[in-house]
Amino acid sequence: MTIPRRSGATTSDHDPHIAVCPKGNRFSLRRIDCPICGPADQKVLGLRGGKHQRWELGVETTIVRCASCGLIFANPFPTAMDPQGLYGDPQAYFQAHELSATIANNRRLAKALLERTGPFPRVLDVGAGRGDFLHAAQLEGIHDLVGLELSSAMASFAQQKFGFEVQTRTVEEFAELNERPFDAIVLNAVLEHVYNPSTFMAAVARVTKPGGWVYIDVPVEPNLLTIVGNASMRLRGKSAVFNLQPTWEPYHVFGYSPRTLDVLMEKHGYTIESVRVHSHPDVRHRGGDVKDHIRSFVATQINRVANLTGLASNMYVWGRRHASVEVSHLSHM
Repeated sequence: MTIPRRSGATTSDHDPHIAVCPKGNRFSLRRIDCPICGPADQKVLGLRGGKHQRWELGVETTIVRCASCGLIFANPFPTAMDPQGLYGDPQAYFQAHELSATIANNRRLAKALLERTGPFPRVLDVGAGRGDFLHAAQLEGIHDLVGLELSSAMASFAQQKFGFEVQTRTVEEFAELNERPFDAIVLNAVLEHVYNPSTFMAAVARVTKPGGWVYIDVPVEPNLLTIVGNASMRLRGKSAVFNLQPTWEPYHVFGYSPRTLDVLMEKHGYTIESVRVHSHPDVRHRGGDVKDHIRSFVATQINRVANLTGLASNMYVWGRRHASVEVSHLSHM
């Protein structure tokens, strides 16, 4: 099924539908156009959330793919009415991410950043979370650091654990005030969460020096797990899909292929310099649920194959801002 392109506003003229997830989070559901392309045909992939999710979490909505750029997203689109409620417990949100291992990974990222920028870069970490990268970067000798994080609970954790004063504002708000551009921007597991990736990347471009770098860690859509999982559902006569994991709460609201990300970045003055597709293969399971253990085991094996075939579920991207693009031009996009 394909939803034809629409003219007019990017949201419907009707009042949004309000949905509540099992954890009590409330979402406004409203139809949207592709935030990268605007009005364009949208192919319906299936349903996600609620009874269409293996743990019956999240809110039920339709998953679509833009026929122009390939962006995958929920439509009607779920906008959290209380975003702080989604990310209010750092320990629970990062329960699958052991802090010392995350810091070790971020130290490798900081070293890779220094190889590109040279010594003493000015670095902005958007979506700083618990402050893992900021701490790791400081350990690697980077001290001109600024962190942004919408969750006040995450920002408080960064302050208490690492002593960082992380700013609780959007990058769009920050770009209006910032006077010194950055050598590098870090978007580590962020882009899949933002509600408007086009305005977000326009703001990122405004605070990046011409010739400066942006690092993006983002899930890949589609990947081998979603391809196999969706095919399995169709064979069983079900309309559920595996895209945009995890949609519960929901956390991930947009899915990017390398081509989709290239379209978005080129639109805002960046060229992709390198893409690495890889993922940690292990899929979490619920203790005591035998069927869930089997599903997790099968999904983990699929992910192992995906890492060998270039169809893994995550990509790590380095992009560079066009040296010829003026900040004043991007500031009005």
